[in-house]
Amino acid sequence: MKIIFISVCFCFLALSGNAQNKTADSIFFRLQENKTDTGRIGLMNQILYYVYELTQEERIDYSKKILNFSRKDNDKVLESVIRAELGYILAINGNALEGTELAYSGLDMAKKHRNSTALGIIYNDLGVCFRENDANKSISLFLTAISYLEKGGDDMNLSSSYSNVSKKYIEKLQIDSALFYAQKSYELSLSRHIINNNSSILLNLGNIHYTYLHNKAIGLEYARKATQEAMTEGSPDDYVRVFTGMAKLFEKDNQIDSALFYINKALSKKEKARYRATLEVYDVYKSIYRKINSDSALKYYALYETVVDTIDKMSDAQQQQLLSIKKELEFDNADQQRKQNIQYALLALGIITFVILFLALSRRHITNTKVIQFLGVVALLVVFEFLNLLLHPFLERITHHNPILMLLALVCIAALLVPLHHKLEKWATHKLVEKNKQIRLAAAKKTIEQLEKDNSKIN
Repeated sequence: MKIIFISVCFCFLALSGNAQNKTADSIFFRLQENKTDTGRIGLMNQILYYVYELTQEERIDYSKKILNFSRKDNDKVLESVIRAELGYILAINGNALEGTELAYSGLDMAKKHRNSTALGIIYNDLGVCFRENDANKSISLFLTAISYLEKGGDDMNLSSSYSNVSKKYIEKLQIDSALFYAQKSYELSLSRHIINNNSSILLNLGNIHYTYLHNKAIGLEYARKATQEAMTEGSPDDYVRVFTGMAKLFEKDNQIDSALFYINKALSKKEKARYRATLEVYDVYKSIYRKINSDSALKYYALYETVVDTIDKMSDAQQQQLLSIKKELEFDNADQQRKQNIQYALLALGIITFVILFLALSRRHITNTKVIQFLGVVALLVVFEFLNLLLHPFLERITHHNPILMLLALVCIAALLVPLHHKLEKWATHKLVEKNKQIRLAAAKKTIEQLEKDNSKIN
């Protein structure tokens, strides 16, 4: 009962927490001062994933801070990434559909600015969103993420993507592919001296060798290295995950004493880890005690169900926060679309007004043919650019952002406009010049008639 009470109290404190953390605030200040895309993305990752004392709710709060700052600073690269990261958080907390939609909104932005690092992170987040429901789609997204991260040179996220796709290949029992990407992840971490996530990478290698390749000695060596890394990395989540993973390996082989040793280690840090990690701890306890003690098994069944309830409550609160962010983004986008439509309408009105004034002035005041031709060219350019503004989003969709196809489409539009312009210019120039000649001739006749009248009066 004491453990249940502590768990419920911890859940309440987590739900009532706010984003006030000196370390995270300091990093956020540096993020605001940083002017490079890579620097800002790196600092965002530090806040969300490497300030280990933050609760999940505090991570969401800091995500909102970063999102608001990116929109205020008009930083499209950072905004696209933080949208996808919020989608990732939503997906891992049970709402894959809403999370996927939010991540795709980030991808839509990223396809416009084409930053390789941002695209790699977003595709990795989408891979996580599809992880539970579509293994093939998830693998495809992870592989796409890898291609962009290799271009962008983001070694830390690249190592993570290698590990993610390896785990999906394990689920599909494609062990050769799983081992290939697991080794690439570990080799990259070693060569680039990446200290984050090493424990998780090593545990994945250990699981492949121990469970699927039946190289138990090699598997245990990797797994023991994973526990050493977990104790030095400082991440409660990785600590609990790694020691739980070790316990699972021994429990499957009925080495109960070793399994209990490692699961007890995981239990010691569960209060600082995410609740889903705690859930795995109690799940392993259930499996162990089903084999040796039914009374203890019942106790851990009760604890397991308690944690499930607290996770559901946490998940509801987190999803409510994230859905509010999603709706705010939708409202902002709708406002921007309305403003854009108004601007297009004003531009169209301006072009029509320009044409009317041009025709009206040309009939009475503009008499120089070169001026008429110059204004005709200006009108052509204005109309072409206006059509470009209107058609650009449509062309992006049908050409899938292919620059060659977009260029061809714009050339086709110009090919239609230029002949039309020449005909209109020829017609307008001829008509307007002829009209000006008639005006001049009429004025000359009037002057002559007036002179004749004056002469007749004198005579």
